[in-house]
Amino acid sequence: MPARMHHVSLFIKDMERSLQLFNHILGMETVKRLNGVHGKRISTLLGMADFSADMLFLKHPSQKILLELVRQTGPAGASTPRGVAGGFGISLTVPDLDAVHAELIQAGWRPLSEPLDMIDPSGAAIRLFCFHTDEGMMVELIQQPD
Repeated sequence: MPARMHHVSLFIKDMERSLQLFNHILGMETVKRLNGVHGKRISTLLGMADFSADMLFLKHPSQKILLELVRQTGPAGASTPRGVAGGFGISLTVPDLDAVHAELIQAGWRPLSEPLDMIDPSGAAIRLFCFHTDEGMMVELIQQPD
């Protein structure tokens, strides 16, 4: 089964300015705002020590695909876009995360972590991991419960 688009991530400098653009000017609805996201699990997922960020999830009223705005706040001293996370990325859902993880490794891709259990903005349990394309784009692969 092919991967399906889940969300697009955009690393930004100014959350309020970006919110004005995407919410007020372009008409996207705020789904969830998460301030002060940090911890070992998110740092492991992104392959960065001490990652922290403010995140905002938006969507167009007639679409299911989310836009994730990420204003990275750590690690200290990193420039924007910070660390290895890059300036943009896509998130795709796959039916068998472990199989895709193994296939990527076999094909020479380097996932930033093993698949991790997390909670998505709606509160649902998901499993996910990230890797970079050769061009430096972050790709996040997610398996959602059936």
